[in-house]
Amino acid sequence: MFKSLIPEYYRKNWLLHFSGFATWLVVSFVSLSSLDVNLEYFIRASGYIGFYLLSARVVSSESGIHVLRNKIFIACQIVLVLFLIHGDKYRITAILLVLVATQLPAILPRKKALLVMLAISIAHFVVVFNGGFFSSFLHVLIFFMLQIFGFSTIEIMLREERAKEELSAINQELLATRFMLKSSSQKQERLRISRDLHDVIGHQLTALSLNLEVAKHKVPEEFKPLLDDNLQLAKTLLADVRHVVKEMRDEEQFDLSVNLNNLVSQLPDCQLIIQSPLNINSLRLKQQLMFCLQEGISNALRHGKATKLILANKEVEGSLVIELIDNGVSFKTSKPFDFGSGLKGMEERLTDFNGTVQLISSSIGCTLALRVEDCYD
Repeated sequence: MFKSLIPEYYRKNWLLHFSGFATWLVVSFVSLSSLDVNLEYFIRASGYIGFYLLSARVVSSESGIHVLRNKIFIACQIVLVLFLIHGDKYRITAILLVLVATQLPAILPRKKALLVMLAISIAHFVVVFNGGFFSSFLHVLIFFMLQIFGFSTIEIMLREERAKEELSAINQELLATRFMLKSSSQKQERLRISRDLHDVIGHQLTALSLNLEVAKHKVPEEFKPLLDDNLQLAKTLLADVRHVVKEMRDEEQFDLSVNLNNLVSQLPDCQLIIQSPLNINSLRLKQQLMFCLQEGISNALRHGKATKLILANKEVEGSLVIELIDNGVSFKTSKPFDFGSGLKGMEERLTDFNGTVQLISSSIGCTLALRVEDCYD
């Protein structure tokens, strides 16, 4: 299927980005139209173009990435706009300050952003002051209020997007938790029934067989064929019960790949590709790995915005290494991340198996690597 080259963020908010571009284009055209084509014209034209390139770079950045760089770019935009305001015949270049204000919610909290906009307005007043305090003050005040309006609009939009993402993440966790609880309760019930069959019915049938065996040697010959039949029937019934118990306990040796596929199938916009089956005999290890991989999938969807996951495993120096690779946000580093509560919880689950946990960012997303040594018991 054809994949659009335009990022999803632009496709979702195309009208917002188009209106910003159109505003910049109109302001630039009107301001430059009053100038003769000379050195000043090219300097001011370069200023408008530089402003747009810097603003486009900030807007196209992923949330939480390159924050310091974006702050520097915004500072450069402010300097350019103040420079362009000076000598603007139509006094409309200050509208670009509104575009600057719309970039602030992504990198600054509200109080700091308001202080920045206030400082911009003071500098704006100094630039446009021409001896008439009241007219200059009103001019600056209008654009200051427009900045606050633009900032508030984008802040509300970003807050709603974050709330929607958090709600989606919580929903995914609830679905995963419900699946795990349902699976766990089913297994526990099967295990309880198998134990009851083995401990109660199995023991009673064993006792019945022993009693029939003893009675067989004490009854007259004419009753021995009947006791033989009853003894054989008791032994057959005991064998059947043991067979049922064995099958129910064999079901406890669940297939990790099947359970992961069932889990992911309940999550929206998520695909899991299992490259090779996991050959693990230890039921307890498989249960712990299920919890670890569930946490890894949840983190990839919530923090990395991943849509595709690949599960691979390999043997390295006698240890099993399980890798969960996602196509989510890359943090531009190959170093291991500091452990948060989720990663620490995974490591604690794998402690009894000499296991280690590592989360590494790569060019295509992030990789969760689980390495265990005691996995073939």
